[in-house]
Amino acid sequence: MLSPDRLEELLESYGSREACWPDDLRQEMLACLETSPHLQKRLADARALDVMLDSYVPDPVNLEQRILAALPESVSDRVVRWLFPHRPQLWWRPAMAATFPLFLGLAIGLESQTVVSATDWELQEQSLLLPAGAEAAWYE
Repeated sequence: MLSPDRLEELLESYGSREACWPDDLRQEMLACLETSPHLQKRLADARALDVMLDSYVPDPVNLEQRILAALPESVSDRVVRWLFPHRPQLWWRPAMAATFPLFLGLAIGLESQTVVSATDWELQEQSLLLPAGAEAAWYE
């Protein structure tokens, strides 16, 4: 005969349905349950748990879309949405984004130094390439 602890263990493992119990222990489990009111209460608790677990129905309808919709929008998505708006009143955004490199190049060009002549570059190159104190005759 099974011990009460072992029977409780089996009820927790296999639940209250007799069809789920191990075939070789089913008759012993039923015999133990008939003799013990405590174990009958444990069986009723296991049945209540089985009913509760069986009544649960997950709601997978559009679950993936809902999860993806709840995610925060990435920076690249926000930039694309800003550059290509759905409303035609915001046409200036792509035009501004397209002209930005032009204005940036103009600003850098206006602030940079004037063009250096080739002889100035040659002198600068010679001063950088020659080691300190070396004879300058090797490149002539």
